[in-house]
Amino acid sequence: MKREVIFIGGIHGAGKSTLCSKLVSNLQIPHYSASQLIKNANEGLFKKDKTVTDVSKNQDVLLSAIDEFVSEPCFLLDGHFALFDSDHNVQLVPAATFASMGLTAICVVTCDVNVVLERIATRDGIRHDKSAYETLNHSEIAHAKVIAERLNIPLFLQNTNNDVRELTKFISEHLE
Repeated sequence: MKREVIFIGGIHGAGKSTLCSKLVSNLQIPHYSASQLIKNANEGLFKKDKTVTDVSKNQDVLLSAIDEFVSEPCFLLDGHFALFDSDHNVQLVPAATFASMGLTAICVVTCDVNVVLERIATRDGIRHDKSAYETLNHSEIAHAKVIAERLNIPLFLQNTNNDVRELTKFISEHLE
């Protein structure tokens, strides 16, 4: 089965889940969260502070979980292009992970880092370093651009303050 996966990337708290809820309503395709799929595989390697012990292993679990839990040929998948390791260093998700997913297009959700930090503090009760999140955000966007170029697939940057109509149109145009 050929998959058509629209990958919705962004740092923690950028608004990926909220955006995907709107897109599901507009496009009538399912949405999966990479972190939830990893948890469903009972091998979640995310910690409460949003760090990952082993980024590569985490992505291997994700690929297996997609095969195990996702039966639809076309879906939205929200996740990350960059993560914090357990030392709070930015680690890029391996390019091979994205190459294995069958991506049709990429969208990166962007948001002011101050807003992101407030969302995380409200949601998780954790205060994070602004500079570290600015670095993570920059790495997320830059790596998404590299992946899109390597896989020769289109990329859309979506600020959470913008209407989703253009993004909905973009995704519709890239689904068969």
